[in-house]
Amino acid sequence: MGKVSGTLLAGLVLMAIGVGGLVVSGITGWTQTDEGWPGGWGWWGWPHGPMMPGFGRHHMFGPWSAPGPGRGALPPVAGARTVDVVATDFAFNPAEVRIRAGEVVNLRLVNQGVTAHDLVVPSQGIWLVAPTGRTAVSGFRSDVPGEYEFFCSVPGHREAGMVGRIVVTP
Repeated sequence: MGKVSGTLLAGLVLMAIGVGGLVVSGITGWTQTDEGWPGGWGWWGWPHGPMMPGFGRHHMFGPWSAPGPGRGALPPVAGARTVDVVATDFAFNPAEVRIRAGEVVNLRLVNQGVTAHDLVVPSQGIWLVAPTGRTAVSGFRSDVPGEYEFFCSVPGHREAGMVGRIVVTP
C-alpha cells in the first residue's frame, strides 16, 4: 500500500463525518421528489437550540433542522428565471449568484456530489436538500439589496469550503 495523501484522507474523514451526521440525525429514507418540496424536509427529529443566531430551530449536530417543518423551500415560480447552483464535493458552482432587487427567480440546487448536500440561506429562510444526483428548487425574491451567505450544512462541508453568496443588486 502506498501513502495516502493528506487531501484524500481529509476528504474521507469529512465524508465519514457527513454520513455519521445523517445516521445520527435519524434519516429513514428519501421521501421527496426531484423538483422541490414545499414544506421542506421533515423526516428527522427537530431538537431546539440556539446554535445559529437568527435562524430558528437547529439540530444539535448542525443547522440541519434549520427551517423546520413547513418552511425552507417555496414552490418554484412559473415563468421565473432558473438559477442553478451545482454542489460537488466540496464546492458550489457558481459560488456567487447575482439577481436584481425585486426579481423573482427559481433557485435550483443540483447535486453532482457523492453524498447528500443542502443549500442554506439563513437570512432568507431558505433550505434546499438534494440527495446525490437529484435537484431541489425554491422560488426566491429579495427586495433588499445586499449580500446573503449560503452554505452546505452537512457536518464538515461548510468548513471544507462549501460556501457562497447571493448578491442582490439595486
